[in-house]
Amino acid sequence: MTNHLVSEIFRRACGEFDGVLTLTDLRSELLTEATHLAHDLGSFDWGIMVGPVPSPPDLPRPDLLAHIHRALTEAPEDRVVRACVLLGLSGIGKTTAAAAYAHDVADSYDHIFWVDAESDASLAASYHALHDWLAPQQAQANMDSSALRHRVHALLSAFPGRWLMIIDNASDRRRLLPWLPTSGRGHLIITSTNQSSWATHPRRVPVTHLTTDQAVSLIRLRLSNDGSVWDKGSEQAAVELAQNLEYWPLAIELACGYLASCGLGLAEVSRYLELIRDRALDDEQSVPPGYPRTLVAAIRVALQRIGRAAKDVRQQDISSAAIASITTASYLASRQIPLQLLVAAAVVPKESVMRSGLKGPLIMVESSQNPLSVLEIHRALRTESLVQRSEPLSAGGPHRQAKSEHPDELDETISINEIVQHVVRDTLEGSGDMEPILSRAAFHTQGWLAEFIDDEDEHRMHRLVPHAQSLVGHALRLGISSDDLAVLYGNLGGAYFRIGSLAGARSCFEAELNVIRARTAPAPVLEIKTLFPLVAVMREQGAPLDRLFPHLKRVHELALQLADSHPTDAASAVANVLTTLRTATHREVPGEAVICLIADLQALGARLPDTDVSKILAEIGYITQALSDRSVDDAEIEIRCRAMLDNAQLPIAQRINVIALLAEALAFQGSWTDVAVELATLDGYATTSKLNPQTIATAVHNVGLQVGMALIQNETHALPSLYRLTEIIAHVDEEHLDRAADGPLKLLVLRLLDALYRSDRTETEALLTEFETTDKSVLDAAHEIGWRLLTFRTAAMATAALPG
Repeated sequence: MTNHLVSEIFRRACGEFDGVLTLTDLRSELLTEATHLAHDLGSFDWGIMVGPVPSPPDLPRPDLLAHIHRALTEAPEDRVVRACVLLGLSGIGKTTAAAAYAHDVADSYDHIFWVDAESDASLAASYHALHDWLAPQQAQANMDSSALRHRVHALLSAFPGRWLMIIDNASDRRRLLPWLPTSGRGHLIITSTNQSSWATHPRRVPVTHLTTDQAVSLIRLRLSNDGSVWDKGSEQAAVELAQNLEYWPLAIELACGYLASCGLGLAEVSRYLELIRDRALDDEQSVPPGYPRTLVAAIRVALQRIGRAAKDVRQQDISSAAIASITTASYLASRQIPLQLLVAAAVVPKESVMRSGLKGPLIMVESSQNPLSVLEIHRALRTESLVQRSEPLSAGGPHRQAKSEHPDELDETISINEIVQHVVRDTLEGSGDMEPILSRAAFHTQGWLAEFIDDEDEHRMHRLVPHAQSLVGHALRLGISSDDLAVLYGNLGGAYFRIGSLAGARSCFEAELNVIRARTAPAPVLEIKTLFPLVAVMREQGAPLDRLFPHLKRVHELALQLADSHPTDAASAVANVLTTLRTATHREVPGEAVICLIADLQALGARLPDTDVSKILAEIGYITQALSDRSVDDAEIEIRCRAMLDNAQLPIAQRINVIALLAEALAFQGSWTDVAVELATLDGYATTSKLNPQTIATAVHNVGLQVGMALIQNETHALPSLYRLTEIIAHVDEEHLDRAADGPLKLLVLRLLDALYRSDRTETEALLTEFETTDKSVLDAAHEIGWRLLTFRTAAMATAALPG
């Protein structure tokens, strides 16, 4: 065989057939099937599927596959990746068509990659899997999104074989564009429901309803697999069913599922169709634009059937809980809904949880004494295929020891079709009060989210955020507010703040504040707990003191009100705002009103009880001030820092802050070996987590100044610390490091110093050129005297080091 193939290749290379050997020709020349060839080679090295590629569908749609094939192959092959977009409503068969094409042409590609594009997190997880497959020896679990995209794109561009990538469920084109590979011997298939976002794409493939023959074939597959005779009457009934379901795949699947589960066949179709028509015509306004009314009716019938399935009191309770769960699920994100959270939010009142004193996630353990079985509720929902089991909440997360131990049940999740969500919402909102449903869901969701925030469980926190976002989004849409929704706003704001999304955090805190202040009865505890994080976010965004003053004044007023009834809440709020003010007044000269307010807050704080929070913040404030005004011996500061770090309960955000302060104190002592050790610890946090980026950015600013000042005085023992700083900078997203106006210039100075000491003339020259065009006036403030000196001394050293 080998000799024959070599001879044929040389024959064609001599000019015959234009030197082309097509895949079809190659298969003909081999004279053997792919399976036989794979057996001889030891394994398949083509058509390898990476990722959760669905099974080939039961129903072929050759017209649609031909359209996809033309879109991808109409131009000659080159190294520019060609893409087509499958567009249509949910449930119309976009994902099925993509999977069918992948299986149909698998022999034409070396690899087929499947990417879940519903969210940034799912995109990143899919790309991590691709990266680890393409470069298993270079797996990096903590690569940031930008680096991950560039690395995968480079690997695909260099890959010698042909590949197909399917990017499923991509809603927003702009968000997806940075993830799309543009170079390589590959093709892209993108599926999306967003007709507007992809309207200008040159290769759009509309996915529409089934043909009559296809719809009848699907019905026959679902309802004629028991050996029954398929006669002319069956054919007519199937055509009637397909016509009334408007040839929509999901509608046909649901209808067939309903008929089969009821033990009915095509002979009873007329009765089923009448029920659908009645439901659809009675509630036309609830049908989403573009969706067939029969699809809506089929979903409603499925819900009714769950409610009628009970044969005894216990089953009735299960059925009611299942209906309540699907109702609650309709207001959460569609993927990875924690099953325990869903059931608790559907059936467990807030008052019961409050009486129990439980904090964090409520887990309902399966037992014969528990009348509500989460497993049976899940099974009830699955009887109508309304939900599917999804990947665990912890899937793809780092293997680390969390502060809290959680049972396995916490990670069990389900997904729900978004069409079902829409139909359920529209049905409910036209006939009932949604406030109790959303408030109870908000209460349980904020408890889970708060647990993961406090536990520093970044991965699970990220998985909960979409559900919190969905709940608050629906509450805003419906104009619903409650204390529980307000608290959910606050916890969502806290999650945003921890990941460095200041705009999102501020929006949530302001929404929470609006809800609280709109209450009939004042809620001073909730208000003060909202105000001090809002002030912290605004200050991180660079808001001047005069913008902060009204909020700060209100904190003082509320703390005075709460000093006797809620002294610990008042003490924590005062300690937090004093910490923010200490940072603000270091950079901005306060006016008389602010000075008076600081004095009043300090006086109030002195008579309030100490709390764990206030003690930590007070000690950090003392150390920070001591380093700033050089009023305390650096050795004493080191002792204080190490004592704080010995406290195992010190939250990570404060721990990072204290490590940075310790590194600064050690730098003042010239203990550069110890400085490098502390910076290595900071780098560990920056590498393994994307939480607390503002705190790490502040550490780079403060320690970077001390390291730089030592190096311009030729203290080369500080070099390892400089190299550590540049590693930290590489692991933190630039948007956090560059947030302040002076951030880009300071980072440029540190990079220039690094290039200078590494004797990298090319980089030094490039950075110096960039330096010359950078605005230096951002360092004109009085408190920036150290950075001004470091900046111009570094530039002078770099200029002197370059050839004239």
